[in-house]
Amino acid sequence: MTRKVISIVGGGIGGIAAGIALLQAGFTVRIFEKARQLREAGAGVSLWPNGTAILSELGLLSGVLKHGQIGTHFLLRAQSGELLMNISTAKADTPTVCLHRGDLLRVLAQAMPLECFRLNHELTGVELNGQRVCLQFRDQDSFVCDGVVGADGIHSRLRASLGYHRTPSHRGYTIFRGLTDPPQDLPLHNGESWGAGYRFGTLAIGGNKVCWYATVNSSALSHPAEERKGRLQEIFKTWHDPIPRLLAATDPSMIMAANACDLGPSRRGSGPVTLLGDAAHVLTPNLGQGACMALEDALVLAKSLSCNSSVSMGFRCYESLRFSPVRSAVLRSRWLGAIGQWESRIAVSLRNLVTRGLPAHLFECHSTLAEHMALLTGQC
Repeated sequence: MTRKVISIVGGGIGGIAAGIALLQAGFTVRIFEKARQLREAGAGVSLWPNGTAILSELGLLSGVLKHGQIGTHFLLRAQSGELLMNISTAKADTPTVCLHRGDLLRVLAQAMPLECFRLNHELTGVELNGQRVCLQFRDQDSFVCDGVVGADGIHSRLRASLGYHRTPSHRGYTIFRGLTDPPQDLPLHNGESWGAGYRFGTLAIGGNKVCWYATVNSSALSHPAEERKGRLQEIFKTWHDPIPRLLAATDPSMIMAANACDLGPSRRGSGPVTLLGDAAHVLTPNLGQGACMALEDALVLAKSLSCNSSVSMGFRCYESLRFSPVRSAVLRSRWLGAIGQWESRIAVSLRNLVTRGLPAHLFECHSTLAEHMALLTGQC
């Protein structure tokens, strides 16, 4: 029996993870990437137990752990340094790990045969012909396959080709990210500190590197690159250690900025075409779940295709299974970000008081690996 050919448009974390899962499920896979080489922009990425559970299921967790750093606690603080909550991240079957996005991409790419990749392929059009799909590329031959997965990011061309012209919504603040070598005497814990309209977080990502992020209330991205470090140092100069020292140690060229945006999932794709990761849904980074949701998408997609007789039916099953959990994650992340960006001193004092009194176990993951896998794919 001829194996079905599934094309993936986009060679990022979600797209390659989907390719691995589909290969393991017995499909022929081609990954089309418009860039001439695989690369992942950004700094650090956090993989909570639901994300590392997927990597374990795919046989990739040990490789990821070689590059990243396991976190056992996530500390939530006030800007003074007062501890508000200590969230344990070590009570699940798989660990929480933080690493550079580029390292995660390399581990994934190395698990895919080279012949599966088609670089320098920029999508220009998609034609549906019954249960077959023809992909057209700029200055390249077209390609016919049994199904297409759009994993081409937040500004997905494939999403637009399906008639979904929604764009991610700005949530009222800007996110800055930086990467630095911490001072040797710096005691560092993964965590986030909350102020009035500002937040600052740190992630130890292995290799003696620290990824930090900062949020600033803003109607739009309005900080020129050359002014970012000075602006952030002014905002956070009175915050607790090590925040001022981390900013001082950061090369200005390593500071990136983007608007905080999100986009809820759609209920349906079209025929043998579907979307995955940021092409399907966009989360603000407040839960650290962007990459985790893409990894979950990848596994559920492969399981759903394996359980259905046609690609279109498999895609609809996948979309149905993912809608509610992804929508919940988008809304929870939006809500947490809104609370974290409160500016009123009274509201901030009340927020900190309530947070200090909440039991940390409400935010901890206690499910087993088997329970998590059953929850993700049990309805397939």
